Amino acid sequence: MSTTASRPANGVARFVAYDRNPVRIGNPEDGTAISVRAETFVEEYASIAIKDFVEKSNGDGFDTVYVKFDAASTGAQGMQHDFGASAEPGGALAARLRKAFETSTPVYVAIETRRRKHVEKKRDEPIDPRAPIHTLRGATGESLSGQPQATKANCVKVIVAAGSVDDPADTAIASDKDLRSDISEWPQLRANKLGDLPPEGWRCLVADGKRTGGITNTTPTGGSADVDAIAEAVAGKIARAKGGPARQSQAAASSVVRGRPGLVAEAKAWEPVNSDGRPNMGSYLAAKLRATHQSAVYLFQDAVTAVEESEQPELTEEQSLEHVWQLTELLLWLADQVQKHVVGTVNRNESSHKEAGQWVQQVITTRYPYAVEHITDDVARREWVKVVGKAATDDFARTQRMMAAYLNIDLEPAAEPQKQPAGRGENTAAQKPQNGSNAPAQRQPSGDDSAPAQSVQQQRQPRPLTAGEDPDAVTAWKNLADACGMSDYIDDLRFILKATFKVPTGVLREIEASAFTRQVAQWAADPMAFRQQAGQAFNNDPENRKAS
Repeated sequence: MSTTASRPANGVARFVAYDRNPVRIGNPEDGTAISVRAETFVEEYASIAIKDFVEKSNGDGFDTVYVKFDAASTGAQGMQHDFGASAEPGGALAARLRKAFETSTPVYVAIETRRRKHVEKKRDEPIDPRAPIHTLRGATGESLSGQPQATKANCVKVIVAAGSVDDPADTAIASDKDLRSDISEWPQLRANKLGDLPPEGWRCLVADGKRTGGITNTTPTGGSADVDAIAEAVAGKIARAKGGPARQSQAAASSVVRGRPGLVAEAKAWEPVNSDGRPNMGSYLAAKLRATHQSAVYLFQDAVTAVEESEQPELTEEQSLEHVWQLTELLLWLADQVQKHVVGTVNRNESSHKEAGQWVQQVITTRYPYAVEHITDDVARREWVKVVGKAATDDFARTQRMMAAYLNIDLEPAAEPQKQPAGRGENTAAQKPQNGSNAPAQRQPSGDDSAPAQSVQQQRQPRPLTAGEDPDAVTAWKNLADACGMSDYIDDLRFILKATFKVPTGVLREIEASAFTRQVAQWAADPMAFRQQAGQAFNNDPENRKAS
């Protein structure tokens, strides 16, 4: 877990995070046992003054620490009522808060509001981890404003981080015992106002068609017992229908080879490779492969259960699971093709690849479903691949044209991808599996006959240089971020670029270089005013609805 808290770009952040340690409960969806991470509510203040600091002692040491904060000192609109929270006594965090109070120095502070360990005074009856934290706080609708009485009855507010306003490295963090959520997840959760945007790899729990509190893994993780569970989920219906013997768990007989912690530092989530050159299994790319596999499981299940039992294919569990993996590769390949023909390149680390994959999924679920004949008939599957690829490419390209028209951008053709060397036209998804001749091979089309038609508006005017391609523009942008104290959070400044230049996401490659350079020069004249404008842009952006 990260030991350094990042800072909110807009000065104040209020969002739903999740306990690091899952608890085992009954799944509201089907009643089976499931691991759930309960919600906790995090409030961050980039700069706030301390009005009062109280330590209570029993004579042997400090028992409790209570801190009262000056709400008006945050500068946030609508914050008028002072508030307080407790802190872990005796450690670096309490010392940091005491020093700030004694020197009248504003601090960065993060506070967790989490459920009590008991309901009223019944200490052996914990509050259900599926209860939404906003419900426990007394907040209703999309408002984040809780009710004091409800919060007091159901929750405790605990300070979990405090530090220098200007130096994020100077931050004291609560102990693992006192800090419930995972600080490393906070940057991706600051838009999770209502608890409906869990971190990558997790999903919200649903009961009776409605979202509850708490999140669980999108797919199982761990050793061979989880592989068995996936196989049974994919092919259990077939195995039972054909009278096949139940698959026995091999968890006791299997040994799981695990890495040795501490030898190699795992890279950041956006970096696909670790320092030793091995794949980063905690990366967004790894999460994408898992999510695609989950989609393949659902497509396979839907195809099998859509026909009568007599029409279901004769497949063993191993063959079914192998088919799902081949379908996973095929879905990724389709997303590759859609991205290549619209964007001009294939890069699975880019967000455009995720969008391309979403269009593939949408075409499958709304127009060309994966059917049982695609499992058993190679020819039918190849034709399905062609129509899905072309439809998804056309839709993605049309989206690009609509965006260009709205933004008054002239599109030019995407760069022609380089031809693959001979013999490399198909990947492993095209190979026949070796574990049984009845397992259907997932062939990927190769050559021009399978490549969806490129569908982008043809323009012959030379494309102007973008800010991302201009080293001077990039340097000026980094210097501005450094001058306003945002160099460590430069990605959060993209929202002011979105608002100023009316571009989709605010990345430099979307902005014409000369206009960008002129605007950055104006901002650089007053970096602090720019920082304030950037915070307002962050608040006003639809991605980051400001807490009410």
